[in-house]
Amino acid sequence: MHMRLGEIYRTDFDDRPFRIIGLDEHEVFYDCMWERGQWTFSGNFKVKSIYYRMSIELFETKSKLIDFQELTTEEHRFFRPDLPMRFGRSKQLNWNNFDSGKNHNSQEIGTDKIILVPYGPNGGYKRGTTVELKPNLTVQEVALKAKELQEAVNNQESKGIGFYRLGTQRGIPSYAIGEYLDTNWLRL
Repeated sequence: MHMRLGEIYRTDFDDRPFRIIGLDEHEVFYDCMWERGQWTFSGNFKVKSIYYRMSIELFETKSKLIDFQELTTEEHRFFRPDLPMRFGRSKQLNWNNFDSGKNHNSQEIGTDKIILVPYGPNGGYKRGTTVELKPNLTVQEVALKAKELQEAVNNQESKGIGFYRLGTQRGIPSYAIGEYLDTNWLRL
């Protein structure tokens, strides 16, 4: 099945329609319509949002296309489906032990501002911090800031590093600072 932004699906496990607001080769971000005919995220652009997500494989086997509603210009600006869902992943590095002076990756992310959300020693997300650099953030710049934020809240050695899209905060794309996660984690 070839999915695209704006497609609306009915699933085997929920009576509410699901609308695709982001996707890559591993997972789908979707919005959900409530009884009042309102979407969870669309139209609520000022609130903190952690997008609903599901593996592509599960979504494909448990849903059926029923309609299409193209994303508006405002939705594109808010959802930012052009940004990566994951980036900067490495099994060899950990947040508490990598050379901050070494050029890890100068690839641009596609935006000049994101919110990074570290995780605590017992799991769970901590308060997010806005990272802003002009004209465009690189993976290296984000990794250096993430290292600083993660070390401040959790001194345990991580099992790799990676960034994973959460949603938005104050209209800014948010990413979890995380460990290296294989794509198989989505099948759980």
